[in-house]
Amino acid sequence: MGKLQDWSITTCLFLFFLHASQIHCTCQSHVRNRLYRSKRGIGSSIDTSHLNAIRRLSVSLSLQNISGVNQQEQKERDLIENLPGQPSVNFKQYGGYVTVNESAGRSLYYYFVEATITKNSSPLVLWLNGGPGCSSLYGAFQELGPFRVHSDNKTLYTNPYSWNNVANMLFLESPAGTGFSYTNTTTDMENPGDMKTAADNYVFLVKWLERFPEYKGRDFYIAGESYAGHYVPQLAQTILVHNKNQTFINLRGILIGNPSLGKDDMGGYEFLASRGFVPEETFLRYKKSCGHDNPPDVATFCMDTSLNFEDILENMNKYNILAHKCLNATLTNQSKECTTVMQSDPCGERYVEAYFNWDEVQRSMHVTKMPYTWTICSEALGYSYWNQTDYSASMLPILKELMKHDQLRVWVFSGDTDAVISVTVTMYALKMMNLTAVTEWLPWFSEGQVGGFTEEYRGNFRFATVRGAGHEVPLYKPKAALTLFKHFILNSPLPLTP
Repeated sequence: MGKLQDWSITTCLFLFFLHASQIHCTCQSHVRNRLYRSKRGIGSSIDTSHLNAIRRLSVSLSLQNISGVNQQEQKERDLIENLPGQPSVNFKQYGGYVTVNESAGRSLYYYFVEATITKNSSPLVLWLNGGPGCSSLYGAFQELGPFRVHSDNKTLYTNPYSWNNVANMLFLESPAGTGFSYTNTTTDMENPGDMKTAADNYVFLVKWLERFPEYKGRDFYIAGESYAGHYVPQLAQTILVHNKNQTFINLRGILIGNPSLGKDDMGGYEFLASRGFVPEETFLRYKKSCGHDNPPDVATFCMDTSLNFEDILENMNKYNILAHKCLNATLTNQSKECTTVMQSDPCGERYVEAYFNWDEVQRSMHVTKMPYTWTICSEALGYSYWNQTDYSASMLPILKELMKHDQLRVWVFSGDTDAVISVTVTMYALKMMNLTAVTEWLPWFSEGQVGGFTEEYRGNFRFATVRGAGHEVPLYKPKAALTLFKHFILNSPLPLTP
């Protein structure tokens, strides 16, 4: 009965969202995608199809043991005794699979680390990386988790600014086909999109909380970066829809960094011009002349200028314009001396990929043997395969809807040296929301230094920049990122004095 019920629940969710997504047209071509394509930002068009689909959702879920599996035994099997090469720690960590659709054989991989203090009351935070199709294990082992990978790809070192100093951190590889997550049904990989992902992520949470019932009722937050600017608010909206029947997941807020909120090129190009990468007059002409309907001569100028902008980015680290590109990703026999989280290695993602393709690591993390190499981002789920209507849809209506919930806070932060989804792009998006400021634009501080600038708006909405941080803020500015995260969890203003 449990398995049959589980099949019907997940299948109904999948079919509902699949039906809604079939009204979209998709143009596909094979292009390598990492965290986010540089020309995709925020859009002015409002696509309400996802909102309407969520509102019409009326699937009734039984929230008690819907899988029919002995979840306590599964939890014990998921316990990670020790990761290869890890330092000693005072918290437990778990890794394993949650099947979100039994009939399709669709299972999502998670990695979970307990909070280091106040374990009985500290909140639960779900972290999602972007892409689409990029692994949250990158966030766990290169950004905000308790460990980072040495250049020897065999040993780990401690991140003293890990977010599990504040909360229990749950990292999810989603959608299926990302990282260690998989499906046994090939059609699951056809026309991937936002609504399928939101449905699976919700089912994952419900079933994960069966396995870890001590976290039911805890304050729950969703955080992420880049294309998680889609994932996070859509999952929050899905939770709130289901909570109308019964508050099963105690959602208290969302936190998204350098987020994809829609489509806009102009803000990104303005960022490059403001940093002196292109002549100001070139950008001003582009801004004045380039729109949707251009005469042929102007269209040629617009295309050539766009390609010039892209060429500039390809010659530098577009995820942090102040950081070096990785020029030599050769692994070392021994870890580099004096490696610290305060000096990010431009080749760090290569070490992470090598570490997770080590058989001993996969065994320790209870990974099903994969027929392919683990990569940070899945080519099969990248921009060129993603549902294009979903990809370019504006998330601003969903953010405004979330702001109507008095007990729910919405924070957006932006590293100000990111050229992929620049601070300029995000500020243009917020301007479109017609927010009402309740505090003036002021610097905020982290350990005596200016961490960035911040402004608070009516509706429990806050925007903050992070000074000197790139696309992955916790990677480049771990201290400031932890300060921001602490105050988000505490629901307190960022420090305005040193």
